Amino acid sequence: MTILYTPLSEYDIFPQTNSDYSIVYENRNNCKVKCYDYGDGKRQIVQLLSTDPQDFMDPTLQPGQWLDY
Repeated sequence: MTILYTPLSEYDIFPQTNSDYSIVYENRNNCKVKCYDYGDGKRQIVQLLSTDPQDFMDPTLQPGQWLDY
């Protein structure tokens, strides 16, 4: 067994091939977020990419939240 220590998510290392979404990166509140884009204006946050601890306390940037655009 091999343990891989990396800042990448498991989906970056082992991408899903048959999915109903694409992965996009978006800037929200001066912070970069990784999202699933389902089309028709629907995006869901998967991961917050920030070095500022305060960004992780923002409830609008939590994984699972839907973005309006």
